[in-house]
Amino acid sequence: MELDNYKKVCEYWRLKALEFNYEERYAALGLPGYNENNLPITYFGVNYEINRSDASIIRVDKPEEEVDFYTQSAIYHLFHFSQEAPRNSGNFIPLHELRGAAPFSPAFKKSTLSPFAKTFEGKTQQLIAAAEKLGFERLPNSDAGFQAMAFVCMPIRFLFWDGDDELPAQATILFDEKITDFTHEETVIGIGSDLVNRLIDAAGLKRLV
Repeated sequence: MELDNYKKVCEYWRLKALEFNYEERYAALGLPGYNENNLPITYFGVNYEINRSDASIIRVDKPEEEVDFYTQSAIYHLFHFSQEAPRNSGNFIPLHELRGAAPFSPAFKKSTLSPFAKTFEGKTQQLIAAAEKLGFERLPNSDAGFQAMAFVCMPIRFLFWDGDDELPAQATILFDEKITDFTHEETVIGIGSDLVNRLIDAAGLKRLV
């Protein structure tokens, strides 16, 4: 997608967001901080605000910085696509098992999971440090496993196994099987990609493909 198209899509969703019932959605999603002014929303540990007058999104600590496409999509889609009373199951599954998302799994593996594994191969400690820097919760599984909260209502897990002489590094991202109660299945892919991008940025590495 060309840059202009990204901007057009973001503008489309900004206009739709003017009509959202934020009070009802904040209550249904368990989001803290609803008020009559600018609305707080935390995404992967970073604080953003939705402007009540024009539905634009800013990053609180960097208000002059343009918020990227993935972040805007994730926030707007949370309010638009979430079900009336969404609930997590506590059962985490890979993308190919997620309802409606299986057709996207090969592309997700190529564009997100493989670069994730290649970028952090031989750099397990850097991955752990990056995840801790972002405030993610360590899991006992794999060489570097963590749970990240995309939103307070949306836990995502990743597992990483470093390579050796026989096998290359492997990585997977797991989603609650009810995540599509909170957002669209295609948005799940963008959120997973954003998770990896944020880990790579936090580690100060260059993405490998």
